[in-house]
Amino acid sequence: MLQLNQSEATLGNLNTRIERHGDERELAVDMKFSMKANNSILDSLGKGLRESLFRKPSKGEQQDLPSIGEALSAVRHPYLEPMKLSHEFTGYEVQIDGLLDSTNPLLFVDVKLKKFTIAPLEGGSVELTFTASANVDPDELSSLSEALVREDVRLTLTPPSKQEEQAPPLQDAA
Repeated sequence: MLQLNQSEATLGNLNTRIERHGDERELAVDMKFSMKANNSILDSLGKGLRESLFRKPSKGEQQDLPSIGEALSAVRHPYLEPMKLSHEFTGYEVQIDGLLDSTNPLLFVDVKLKKFTIAPLEGGSVELTFTASANVDPDELSSLSEALVREDVRLTLTPPSKQEEQAPPLQDAA
């Protein structure tokens, strides 16, 4: 599952909307984030995705970088447009911090991550864009608007905990 910890990202768009739950109306937002990350993030999005987009550089293309050693750092198909993925992840916690310590973090629970787009970059990086949808209250909307103006944020994505459902042992009714 996708997981980020204090990763630098850009909050590029904020869309407010109303969700209807029966007769109740709730304020909700769609937050569009983009970021550059090591291509190893692709492993959390799909098995074999990194290997299908990247390859080891040929001799003379690029020297091994000391920090990553012999890695998949050359784009396998440089002519491809950014790819859209149909992935949707639910139940995430999203924390948005400012780049300065003076801003209070925003925490959202039960967030849905969707509309993923990836663009492979030479050197072993990817540009990742996705939307996070959450219910908010008006105070959080005000703080989100301030984050939108700043654009640059630190983003933490925490996947839902795996709840191991254990059925109680069956009892004989004898």
